[in-house]
This record gives sequence, C-alpha cells and structure tokens, in this order.
Amino acid sequence: MANINNKGAVAKDKTEKFVMYVAEILAVILLLMCLLPCLHVLATAFSSGSAEVSGRIGIWPVNFQIEGIKTIINGTFFGRALLNSLCVTALGVVVSMFVTILFAYPMSKKDLRGRKFLTLLCIVSMVFKGGMVPDYLVMKSLKLLNSWWALILPFAMTIFNMLLIKNYFEGLPESVMESSTIDGAGDMRTLFSIVIPMSAPVIATVCLLYAISYWNNYFHVILYITEPSLRTLQVFLRDLLADVGTVMDQLDRSPETAGLVSAGVVTAGVTVLGVVPILAVYPFVQRFLVQGITIGSEKG
Repeated sequence: MANINNKGAVAKDKTEKFVMYVAEILAVILLLMCLLPCLHVLATAFSSGSAEVSGRIGIWPVNFQIEGIKTIINGTFFGRALLNSLCVTALGVVVSMFVTILFAYPMSKKDLRGRKFLTLLCIVSMVFKGGMVPDYLVMKSLKLLNSWWALILPFAMTIFNMLLIKNYFEGLPESVMESSTIDGAGDMRTLFSIVIPMSAPVIATVCLLYAISYWNNYFHVILYITEPSLRTLQVFLRDLLADVGTVMDQLDRSPETAGLVSAGVVTAGVTVLGVVPILAVYPFVQRFLVQGITIGSEKG
C-alpha cells in the first residue's frame, strides 16, 4: 500500500511539474507576442523614413537616426505640453492621495455609524458613470474651464483606490493605534506619523495608479481645455498626428531631412514619447505595486 501511495505521489508531482512547464512556455509566448510589437515601434521611431517606407524594419533600427524624435520635440508647444503634463500629474497625485487617505482612514479605523452602508454605496457607484454634458456644465458653473483643476478634480478620488487603501488600513494592528492614543497622539498625528509610514507599499501603488490616470488623461483635456498653451502632452501628440501630412511636406522640402523622416517614423516617435515617462518610473515602484495590491486585497 505504501508503494502504491508513493507511486501516486510521484505521478502527481510529475503531472504538476509538466503543467507548470507548459504554463511557463505559454507565458513566454504571450510575453513575446506583447513585446515584439513594442520593439517594432521602438525600432521604427529610431529608423530612417526610407527604411520605414520600404518595410525593412524589424525589432532593430535600420539606418539609426533621431530625426523623427527631433521633429516631435521641435514642434510648437511641445515643451509647454510636457511641462503641463508633469505639473498636472504631480499636483493631481498629491491632491488625490490627500483626499483618498483622509477618506479611507476613518472608513477603516473609526466606528462610524453607517460605515458599511457607505462602503457599499461607494462600490455600487462604480457601476454608474457621469455623462459628458453634466460634467462639462459642472466645471463651467465652477468656473474651472481652461484650468488644471478641471483635469485634477475628476480623479480626486477613485473608488477602487480608496477601497485599496481602506483594506490595507484595516489590516494594520490595532495595538499600534491604541499605543499611539495612550501616548496622547490625536487622529491626525496617528495617521501621518504611524499609519502612512506603515502603509508605504499600498500608498506607492495608489500613487502610481493615479499618476498613470493623470498622465494618460485625454478625454477631459479635450473637453475642458481649449487654450493650446494649457493642453497636455497626450493632446499635443494627437494634434501632431493630425497634422502629420503638413509636417511631412515641410520636412520633404528641406534637403537636410528629406528621406530621413516618414509618417510612420513620426507616429512611432509619438507613441514612444507618450509612454516613456511612465515606463521610466515603473521599475522603481514595481516592488511596491505588487506588494500593495496583494496585501491590500487580503481583506474585504
């Protein structure tokens, strides 16, 4: 009987290893399927226009050059659009984190009447989305059109991020809070001196999620912002793509850039410049991102 059990255990172990190997192979295949188009876009952005038109570009640049990137950077309002995106993202993350934490802390650590009902109401509200016309009328009535606040307030607190922080706060030991109270610390002192430092992983996670939302915000910019000098990088890149024909005519007339840049090279360069800032930040917060999501989702 013991031998039979051992054989069964060995067979089960081999089956699990085989399944794991197959899963790893499939994961690698999926990774390559996602990675190859990205490498092709990156290679196109740094290749010559003639190579792009002839279709000779794979995952490595052909006739390496940066004229496509220079064309985008030299465009009108590029520097201003980049500065706008950075300022809106930075200010938006600070405002959003302040509002989200102040909402999540009492919802998780205070015995508030109707707390469960309010949490349920927040979850239900995720199903309903605001309409474009009401949103515009609200911003107009608040006199926030053509201002950064019109881009920040819609993301001031998202329910998902609030619940993520709330669940993490609920997992913090009550003994630490009680010790802080005994030592004479008030709620705000406990929050900023104890709770927030202990919640660094989930806070870094939510900061990144907010930063991505603000950086990639396109809809609200074209809805609320009509002043070109206030538009962000995403809208600038869209406008550049819309005028790529005019840009190409100007480049083709110049003997210095003729044949070096094509519409495909400019399009690839726009894509690269749009995602590089987020990709540059991600490696530094990747550990916190994974840890914050997994730990923050253990409760609730």
